[in-house]
Amino acid sequence: MTAILRWLLRNIDPVDDAAAAAPAPAYPQAYPWFGVIEGDELEQGDILESCPVFLPPPDLDVHAERPVNATLQWKEQDLIVMSQSCDLVKGRRGVEDVLLCAIWKRSEFTGGHFLEKDSEMENARKGRFPAVHVLAASTITGLEREVRVVDFQRVYSLPVGFLRRRAGMARRLR
Repeated sequence: MTAILRWLLRNIDPVDDAAAAAPAPAYPQAYPWFGVIEGDELEQGDILESCPVFLPPPDLDVHAERPVNATLQWKEQDLIVMSQSCDLVKGRRGVEDVLLCAIWKRSEFTGGHFLEKDSEMENARKGRFPAVHVLAASTITGLEREVRVVDFQRVYSLPVGFLRRRAGMARRLR
């Protein structure tokens, strides 16, 4: 036993008493959940704000024997990239369409939506609702955003080329 203690005393650096006695910061530093991205590179977790998504008309004839000409509607939606980053690397054969999920601002939950209640939002934050995931607020200068919620039940796909052009238009959070 004494041989082990002698080895420890020879091989372990002494503790800096001043550093060990220093008080811990009163508040932990905020975790840097987000980074700022520019350009057309895409990775899982990229957030694309006000991105157009295309919706088929509700009266589209799905029983037609051949393709039907249809007028598509579109709307703007905040989205998060769900496809794996390795499938989105430029120059590598990957996916042709990117899987995306809708993101909603906390302030959009009104009119009796269950996430309007603070207690239910806290349950969502704790992971008790598998259909949603809560994203922290962003405090990055110029990209300040409120708490948002990823909706895994609202799924879209868009061509990778289209999304690259869209992503290259502005700075975004990842």
